[in-house]
Amino acid sequence: MYQIFKIIPGLLLYFMLFILLHYATTHQWPDLYNDAMLMLTLVVVLLTHRRLLQFLEKKSHWFFSARIVRVLRLMENLNRRLNETQSYFELKKTLMDSFDRIIENTPYAFYVLENKIFYLAHTRRLKADQIPVAHIEAGYFRDLPKGTLVKSIRELTLPAEAEKDFQRLGLEYLYFFSGHSHIFSFLVVRPELHRILQHPSVLELFRRINNKSGLMLESSALHIDLEQKQHEIRKLLDVSQKILSELDIQKILDYILEALSELIEYDAAAIFLLREETQELLSTCSKGYASHSLLSLKVGQGSCGHVARSRTIEVIPNVDEAEHYYKARAETKSQISLPLLFENKVQGVICVESDEKDFFQEPDVELLKVFANQAALAIHNAHQVEIRLQKQALENELFHAGTVQRGLLIKRIPQIKGMHFIAENIPSQNVSGDLYDFIKFNDHTMGCIIGDVSGKGAPAALMMSLILASFRTQSKTGDTTCDVVNRLNELLTETTIEGKFTTLFYGIFNVEQNKLVYTNAGHNPPYLIRQNGEVITLSGGGLLLGFLKNQEYIQNELPLQNGDLFVAFTDGLSEAMNAEEEEFGEERILQIIRSNQDKDLFTIKSILLDAIRRFTGTDIHMDDITLMLARMEEKED
Repeated sequence: MYQIFKIIPGLLLYFMLFILLHYATTHQWPDLYNDAMLMLTLVVVLLTHRRLLQFLEKKSHWFFSARIVRVLRLMENLNRRLNETQSYFELKKTLMDSFDRIIENTPYAFYVLENKIFYLAHTRRLKADQIPVAHIEAGYFRDLPKGTLVKSIRELTLPAEAEKDFQRLGLEYLYFFSGHSHIFSFLVVRPELHRILQHPSVLELFRRINNKSGLMLESSALHIDLEQKQHEIRKLLDVSQKILSELDIQKILDYILEALSELIEYDAAAIFLLREETQELLSTCSKGYASHSLLSLKVGQGSCGHVARSRTIEVIPNVDEAEHYYKARAETKSQISLPLLFENKVQGVICVESDEKDFFQEPDVELLKVFANQAALAIHNAHQVEIRLQKQALENELFHAGTVQRGLLIKRIPQIKGMHFIAENIPSQNVSGDLYDFIKFNDHTMGCIIGDVSGKGAPAALMMSLILASFRTQSKTGDTTCDVVNRLNELLTETTIEGKFTTLFYGIFNVEQNKLVYTNAGHNPPYLIRQNGEVITLSGGGLLLGFLKNQEYIQNELPLQNGDLFVAFTDGLSEAMNAEEEEFGEERILQIIRSNQDKDLFTIKSILLDAIRRFTGTDIHMDDITLMLARMEEKED
C-alpha cells in the first residue's frame, strides 16, 4: 500500500501530461471514460517502471561486460601475434587488423611517424568525405612527458585543421605508442571506446601491448632508416665513380638527376649552368617540366637566380607566399634551390620541386648538398675537358676537389658556455682522408668527432666526405655515442671501398653535468689532461669502422673538472718522421702539451705544429694531420 501512495505524485504528473498532449494534438479535451483502459495501462506501467528500468540496467551492464571480455580476448591474441611479427610493415598491418576487430563499429584513425611527420596510415568506419587531416608535424607532441599513454584533444595543442576534423568526427582521445625516446604512432578514438580502454583489466593489457609495439616500431623504423642510409651511400658512391670516369657533362648531369630521383621524391627537377659573360642560368637537364618552360633565367630571377647571386640555399615551403619564385609549373607548391659551388665560384644551380606544400624536410636538404657538391665537381671536370686537357691532366685537376671537400669541414666551430674548442686539418696532398666535426646540441652540450680513413688522396677523401655526411645525419637523432658509431659501422661495411677502413673517436661533452661520454672505434686514443698534470687515455670502444659487420661498440664516461685539457689527433701527427725515419711519437706530443698547458689553445696548437716542422725539416707531410683541442673553463659563481 505504501508503494501505491509513493507513486501517486508521479501518477498525477503523468496524468496531467497526458491531458495536455491530447489537447495539443486534437484540440479537444480527452473523454476520460472512454480512455479508462489507457489510464489503467498507464497505472500499470507506473507501478512496474522501476523494475523495468532495473531490468534494462542489468541488461546494459551485461552487454558492457560481454564487450569487455571480447576486447580482452582480442587483445590477448594481438599480444601473442606481436611476438611473431618481424618487419615494420608486418607490424603495422598486425596492429591495424587487430584494431579493426577490437574497435569494431566505432570510427577511429591511426597515425604513424615518418621523417618527423605523423601520416594518416589507417581509418575505420569513415567515408571518403569524412577522412581527417592527412599529416601532423611531430613537433606538436614534442613536450609530452615520457610515457604518456592518453590525452584528450582539449589537453593538446593541435593544428587548427586537425582539431576541427577530430571534433567533427567525435574523435576526442589520442592514445600514444612510444619507444625509448619519442612517440612513433597514435590512435584517435571516440569516448565510447575510451570508456572501454579505461576499464582496469583492459587498460593493464593495453599498456603491455602499447609498450611492446612502441619499442618494436622504434626498432623497425631504425632498421628502415639504416637500410635507407646504406642505399643513399651506395648511390653516392655510384655517382662519384661516374664523375671520375665520365667526361661528358650532359651524361653526368642527367645521371645525377636520375640517381637523385631514387633517394628524394620530387615531381620536377633541373640543373642550370651559369654563363658568366651574359649572367644567365641555362637549363642543361631537367625532369618533369614542359620542354618550353625551362630555357634560361637571369641571375637574380626566381629562386634559382636568387641562390646564384646570394650563394645560399633557399627552401620554399609554399611558392604562393615566396619572395623569390619563377613559375615554371602550375602544379608546383614547394621547392628547394642550391648553388653549385667549386672553389667558392658559382658553377650553376640545382633545384627540385614538389606538388605538395611543405614537402621537403631537413634530411632532403642535407642529401641535396652532397649532390650539389658532386654536380659542381662534374661541371668543373667538364670545363677541363672543354679546354682539351689530357686525361692525366684532368685526373690531376680532380685533386682540386679538395676545395669542395674542405667545404664540408665545419668552418666556424660552435662554442658552448664553459668550454672552448679549436681544430686544424693539414692534408698531405690537395685532399685529405682525415675528418673532424662538431655538433652543438644545446648551450651546454657539444659533440665532436675526429677520424682517419686509411690511405691518402682522392679515394680516401671520397670516403671521408661520405662518412662526414652520414655522421651529420646520424648524430642529429641525439642517440648515444655507441649507437651512432654502431650505425656508422653497419653503413660502412656495406659500402666501403675494398681496403678502405676508418678509425673514429666520438665524444659528447656536457658542461652542465660535468661529464664526457665517448666511444673510440680504433682511433689513436685522445688525452684528457687534468690541471694537476694527470693524463687520462681515452681508449676503448671497439674495432675500426667498415672492417666487420655486427660489431658491438661500447661507450665510456668520465667526469670533467675545471681546467681539463682535451687533446685529439690523427696518426699523421704522431707518426711524422725525420730524415733518420724516426717517428715524432706520442711522448713528445704529451711533453710539449704539458709544458705549455697553461697557455691558450691557439698558442698550444702553434707550438706543437712548429715542433713537427722542425722535427721533420719540411712543411710537406707524408700523411694527413688533424689536431683537435678543447679546454674546460673556470665556471663563474
